[in-house]
Amino acid sequence: MSTTDGAGLQLTVHELQVTLLDVSPPVWRRLRVPSAVTLSALHSILQVAFGWQDAHLHEWRVGGRTYGLADEESWGEDLADESSAVLGELAPADSVLHYDYDFGDGWEHLVEVLAVEPYDPTRPPVLLLAGARAAPPEDSGGPLGYEHLLDALADEDDPEHDEMMEWVGDAFDPDELDVQAVNRRLEGMWRPS
Repeated sequence: MSTTDGAGLQLTVHELQVTLLDVSPPVWRRLRVPSAVTLSALHSILQVAFGWQDAHLHEWRVGGRTYGLADEESWGEDLADESSAVLGELAPADSVLHYDYDFGDGWEHLVEVLAVEPYDPTRPPVLLLAGARAAPPEDSGGPLGYEHLLDALADEDDPEHDEMMEWVGDAFDPDELDVQAVNRRLEGMWRPS
């Protein structure tokens, strides 16, 4: 498998640290992704990495520009099209991006570019390297709502404990992140050309 693209340029990967802001204890993911992914593809990767369901609008803020879905639902903003914005062209090593998901709940993610390295064809091109904690469930009310949910789940005497347990189900453990399960879902999300 070649480590250069069709134009003969060296393929690279970005190592990213993605942290969900205003949530304590911290929820974060460290990923490696091809530098050639678009912001649209990176959105899909982050949805899997955090266990989100892609049920809400999102946008990216990079270097003073806002990127998102270029359609009539873009809240009237002047958005650049995320499907043509390439990560490697927008974010060199040591740069920062902002990814916002679900404008109602207001999940803000800080995306830090830790490194840009040559592509290694012996490793999967998209890979969750590490992380901490499960992401909040969809529609849990943003950072404050999630804090309330965690408090209710932790206290069996809380009047909302049973209701919250029923809502999130027995399978939800806020302290658990199954890296292998996430990597199985990420497998095949990107293939070099």
